[in-house]
Amino acid sequence: MNDDISPRLTAMRQALVTEVASTGTADHAPRRRRPTRGTVLAVVAAFLVGGGLTGGLTAAALPGSDPDAVVQGTLAATARSMVEDANHGRLLGSPTFRVMHGDTTLTMTDRPAGADRVTVAWECLDGRSPTVEVDGRPTYGTVCGRRDDAETDPVGWTTAEVPATGDTTVTVTAGDADRYALWVSWSRAATIAAPSPQQQAETADGVVTQDEYTTAFNRLLACQAQAGQPMGDVPLSWYADGAWNSTGQGTGPWYLYATPSAGGEVFDTQCYPREFDAVDSIWQAEHPMPEDPPEDPPVQPVG
Repeated sequence: MNDDISPRLTAMRQALVTEVASTGTADHAPRRRRPTRGTVLAVVAAFLVGGGLTGGLTAAALPGSDPDAVVQGTLAATARSMVEDANHGRLLGSPTFRVMHGDTTLTMTDRPAGADRVTVAWECLDGRSPTVEVDGRPTYGTVCGRRDDAETDPVGWTTAEVPATGDTTVTVTAGDADRYALWVSWSRAATIAAPSPQQQAETADGVVTQDEYTTAFNRLLACQAQAGQPMGDVPLSWYADGAWNSTGQGTGPWYLYATPSAGGEVFDTQCYPREFDAVDSIWQAEHPMPEDPPEDPPVQPVG
């Protein structure tokens, strides 16, 4: 997408990225608890990724022009933010966009080389949210609200893995009075690194010791440094009496850190899954973090 086309769409896309990927506008993302980042990585693991954006935004999508073109631009920006910015996938080919009501079936043909997913984005224009299936399988995330309902998001999106070859069918079920805009296309998922032999050994028994937790995190730091995206000095932190500490008092410990915003793809697709993901998941389950602590511990900038 050309950022010079529409400042409105560019701002909207950046807001989506901020919400989904928890990135900031500074050189480094704000320090956050690990489950927040883990939520994004769970999406990466299942990989919510979808179809092409090529040609999806044109001058017709500028505010004040054809309302359908503006909706098309909104859905394209949503898919772009979720697929490429948040999950490091690639949108492939040219999307299909329609405004319709009631039931419909779209057959996706002309699969681009490397495409292994289909993404569907939609906006509820009037009535209730449609139900979306890909190749006869229900999809997740298929809820959007009325445009006049301030408590619901009018835009929904989902993705589905598809067979390696052949056409794919997207089926939408809705009432005759339910009007919606639909954006569908092909894409390719990010390549996620497999766990290292060391991490496999640390998690083989389903239990993670503090030594294993620390060792795995040190490998994560080394991986990031080798990739040119160092995370700096990250101490262990405990939580007691409404405050964080580094003295071993209270529950924990956990590594609380932020990653350089420029290194998100390396972290998400390579270093974290290879060296720390499985260890971190087990450790978090064994040591649940406090609910909504008042503040994160003081930190030095990382990177």
